[in-house]
Amino acid sequence: MDVEALYTNIPHKDGLQAVKNTIPDNVMANLVAELCDFVLTHNYFTFGDNVYLQISSTAMGTRMAPQYANIFMADLEQCFLSSCPLTPLLYLRYIDDIFIIWTHGTEALEEFHHDFNNFHPTINFSLVQSIQEIHFLDTTVLINDGHINTTLYQKPTDRYSYLHASSFHPDHTTRSIVYSQALRYNRICSNPSDRDKHLQDLYQAFLQLQYPPAEVKKQIDRARRVPRSHLKQDRPNKENNRTPLAVTFSPQLKPLQRIIRDLQPTLKDDPTLSQILGDRPVLAYRQPPNLKQILTSNHIPHNRTTNPGTYPCNKACCQLCPRIYSGDTIAGPNNISHTIRGSFTCTSTNVIYAIMCQQCPSAMYIGQIGQSLRKRINGHKSDVKNYNIHKPVGEHFNLSGHAITDMKVAILQQKNFKSRLQRETVELEFICKLDTINLGLNRDWEWLSHYARANLYCTAREPDLEKGSPEADSVGL
Repeated sequence: MDVEALYTNIPHKDGLQAVKNTIPDNVMANLVAELCDFVLTHNYFTFGDNVYLQISSTAMGTRMAPQYANIFMADLEQCFLSSCPLTPLLYLRYIDDIFIIWTHGTEALEEFHHDFNNFHPTINFSLVQSIQEIHFLDTTVLINDGHINTTLYQKPTDRYSYLHASSFHPDHTTRSIVYSQALRYNRICSNPSDRDKHLQDLYQAFLQLQYPPAEVKKQIDRARRVPRSHLKQDRPNKENNRTPLAVTFSPQLKPLQRIIRDLQPTLKDDPTLSQILGDRPVLAYRQPPNLKQILTSNHIPHNRTTNPGTYPCNKACCQLCPRIYSGDTIAGPNNISHTIRGSFTCTSTNVIYAIMCQQCPSAMYIGQIGQSLRKRINGHKSDVKNYNIHKPVGEHFNLSGHAITDMKVAILQQKNFKSRLQRETVELEFICKLDTINLGLNRDWEWLSHYARANLYCTAREPDLEKGSPEADSVGL
């Protein structure tokens, strides 16, 4: 049997009551139920300009969903089975998939299924039955000569979509994939000849994925030698007292394994280090950014195209809100205008921004920040308050007749910049376009080479400067 759409059909009231029924301590039961209720009733998400709140059922992506659904189903089936005159010989469940062995005839089974479907108003079960074989998860269960046998079940759509051998992963990962899959086949198949047939198909599948034939054969043979009786035992997890050394994976880091091994005698003999680190540290790899993460983003820009500009966030503690310039057009010191596209607030991140002075139209500073605009402007305000005249903003707003209240701030652009270098490149384009080096508050080009900044400067101002002219010399040609 299969529970139809389990997560989206668990009423909050019944699910929370099941949680309470599972915990004998009333105080702890109420606390856990209250925490679960908070998760269930605070699942917000955005789409476009709208914010939505899920008001019923369980969110599919919530981390507590599998355990919560398990507790609900355990409570439900316990209540139902205790009230049934006839029960299965065997009843097993994995979240929403149920396997039973029924010995009371087909008519009684259909009645059992009908009663189970009507036991709860939102929970329904689909039923597949057979007197010869049945598929459950990745296993086919058969009856042969009065004995129960098992073999591997693969869906018709299975295409052996394992990791390709050329993928950017440590060598032990690809070896482990072959070994773990072969071990799974050995555990599932009760007949050795049937197991070997499936293992041969697995061998060919890994060859198609460019795995080395000798290594594939070695890992399959290694898994085949493990006794099946050993694989069916429930073994407790081993205690691990090893400190992980987590690094971003790169093939150049292979010597780290040897370095850790060579350090082991030193770590073991040192009483302080051995007490802190325990056993030999284990090298753990974190995944570097893959092509999908580099090229795509799940962030949908929140742009109010009808009201472009920068707006106060209106939070009670925000000191930037009074300094916000909300116009949709900004004129640079060279009278070239920039039209703002998109709607931003004090909390916007990954932005190019402009600081302007209400008393001096030409006093404009262009900057960039990956964190929120508010945090960056707080740094500029600190320069002003602490008379830090070595910084251009601090110097200008400490001039005679000036005050921090003369400062106005606006966001020029926000993009899904992948790095600081990308932000700084766009920042420089704005500096060149509005000419805040010669006429504004920006003091230098900072990080760019002479060649790069000359190209950007010429593109922004004088496309046909001749080499050797005074204008060309001023930009480093």
